[in-house]
Amino acid sequence: MSDIRRLLSDAQDAERRGKKEEAVRLLRVAAAWYRDRQMLRRAAQMLRQARRVEGVEEEEPGDAVVAEGEFDGPVPELSEGRVLLEQRVPQLADPALDAWCSFCCRPAAEVGPLVAGPAGAYVCDECVSTSAGLLDPVRSPHLESRGPTSTWEIKALSFELPSQRRARMRLTRSRSRLALVIGPEGTGKSAWLESLGAQPDLRHLEVAGPLTADDEEELLRWLDSPARSAFLVVRAPVPPPALVLQGEHGEEPLHDTASLVGAVPHVSARVLARVDAVIPFEPPHPEELASLAQAIAEARGVWLPDSALAQLVSLALRAQRGAHELATLIARIPPGKYT
Repeated sequence: MSDIRRLLSDAQDAERRGKKEEAVRLLRVAAAWYRDRQMLRRAAQMLRQARRVEGVEEEEPGDAVVAEGEFDGPVPELSEGRVLLEQRVPQLADPALDAWCSFCCRPAAEVGPLVAGPAGAYVCDECVSTSAGLLDPVRSPHLESRGPTSTWEIKALSFELPSQRRARMRLTRSRSRLALVIGPEGTGKSAWLESLGAQPDLRHLEVAGPLTADDEEELLRWLDSPARSAFLVVRAPVPPPALVLQGEHGEEPLHDTASLVGAVPHVSARVLARVDAVIPFEPPHPEELASLAQAIAEARGVWLPDSALAQLVSLALRAQRGAHELATLIARIPPGKYT
């Protein structure tokens, strides 16, 4: 993750946890980062967000003033000391602009064309699709376009690992008939599947051993109805993709049937050939596990220093159970504040 994306993510996380001073500090550092690159509208947006977190009353509608002292360092000379907000209605952002989506904090080079808002914010197509699904999942056209007549309510977890977020985005854009959910233990598969809730037209099939001929026939009979879907959930390493496509939503790995047969030998090629979506769950990085540990601990009323969180992550990695071991360890700690 780039420095600015991590900075914005940390600021959002600090604000969500009620650490306003830390959020304000990070937002001002982000403003300075944008200022140094002459992205002045974006810098002004960071400052407005910092003032909002501080509870400072918004300025009168109009131009956003970049005042002395707002940045850690001198402010460059601007026309009349102001950043002019020329855009008053949403419009396509300039493709040559080095802009980032204000929602997922990814650059245009990764997410494709952006829509620019009147206050210097940007949004990508993927975040628009996700927002539409969250606001009105029942009538979301992004879920209805694949054929099944019923739709699912897709909710984000309170804390999402990167693989869980990608899986949610994938399902928001396109509902599959038969999806292969694959990844090692502790990568977030179970928590993500639980976030979908009970769906009458969706089956989860845990594949821990060879599927019998009867199991396969029952699965295929279930899929005979165009309104039904199924997830094959497999605990195994994700095979390398045969091809990686670069699209408007970022990278899209493509797995061929032969590689899936090699990765999941206990499922027949006949069934794997019916898979129309592969949802991979890669092991989270240590820093991602640390953020997850903090979120789980705070949700349980457990307050731990960074050194203790790092030790919990080390134990989880040593056990090779990732998030599962992390949640188990924190569940064994009584609520309270520890030093």
